[in-house]
Amino acid sequence: MKFAKMVRGAAAVALSGLLACFAVAPAVARAEEPAGHVAGKQAGLLDGPLFPDFNIGPVSVFGTFFDTLQEAVDAIGVDPDLTGSGATLIDNLNESVTVPAGKNLRISLFAHTLKGMGGTPTITVKAGATVTIDAVEPTAALIAPASGVPALVIEPGATAILESGVVKAAPGADSVAIQNDGNLRVLNEVKIEGEVLGGMDVHKHALSFVPEVPATCMVDGRPEYWHCDGCGLSFADPEGRNTIRPSEQVILHPGHLVKHVPAVEPTAQAEGNTEYWECDRCGLVFADAGLVQVIEKTDTALPKLEAPAPAVPTRPMPPTAQQVVLAPLSLLPKTGDDSAIPVVIMGVIGAIAVVAGIVVKMRGKSK
Repeated sequence: MKFAKMVRGAAAVALSGLLACFAVAPAVARAEEPAGHVAGKQAGLLDGPLFPDFNIGPVSVFGTFFDTLQEAVDAIGVDPDLTGSGATLIDNLNESVTVPAGKNLRISLFAHTLKGMGGTPTITVKAGATVTIDAVEPTAALIAPASGVPALVIEPGATAILESGVVKAAPGADSVAIQNDGNLRVLNEVKIEGEVLGGMDVHKHALSFVPEVPATCMVDGRPEYWHCDGCGLSFADPEGRNTIRPSEQVILHPGHLVKHVPAVEPTAQAEGNTEYWECDRCGLVFADAGLVQVIEKTDTALPKLEAPAPAVPTRPMPPTAQQVVLAPLSLLPKTGDDSAIPVVIMGVIGAIAVVAGIVVKMRGKSK
């Protein structure tokens, strides 16, 4: 049975880190035990005064633990609560496993050994199934259970890909490591100790460099890596030692980091601007809070207001002849006394005569 359905969140992270610390230590060889049994102190890693009733299985599928590798293989692609398509050993196992038809999964030995039981091959891959086997430590091994019994059997129509680790035949006269009746691809990092029946495709990587593409605010990027078109694997180094999965070939985009700039009315002394939003990461400028309409920053500028024109002083106009003639009348006191009127009239007539004489004289000169 599958143990506690999921150990998620912080608990799963903490457990995985703790297990990884112990998993990298060399595994201790042990005698044959019932399938799924975990040997050594790693089996009781969390059994003790702090976790008296807590137990985990020796196989993990992305934080879900199983008693046996077979249970994990059967659950992959079937259990809707299970995330991931790869099973990882977190301890040495004595178990024979069958990969059913239609399955496409990965078995990671990590730093441990998987040894079959009795007269049954350690891993049997059925027709229509594909299994990829890898290891983190070069000492991790797939071990045949007995002389004449292969560690790996690939039935017709099945595919097995060995990426790393060791495949060992059992000691004896008939030291068969692999029985291949289907498709077997072996990368040059794999070490096979024993006979391979049926042949194999030994693959040597032809790596091509894939340059880095930085992520932008809204578009994913990728790190630099080296890719082999022959097998489809990618590596973090030009020597092809450290594989990277497709999920590791993506640099996720971070999204815009915008600041809001409010509108400012222009004056005669300073320019203004319309309201806009600007990304501090990529420098894009948007006209709306939804970051849909991209504009140029220059489009947000409002010019200074024009200053009012200064007043132009006007020159005083000379008085007209009528104003000159009538001006003395304005000086008369308003007393009701009419005795001065004849004198004023005579003065006006004299002034008119003088003006008329001047005009006549000027006309005569002009002729």
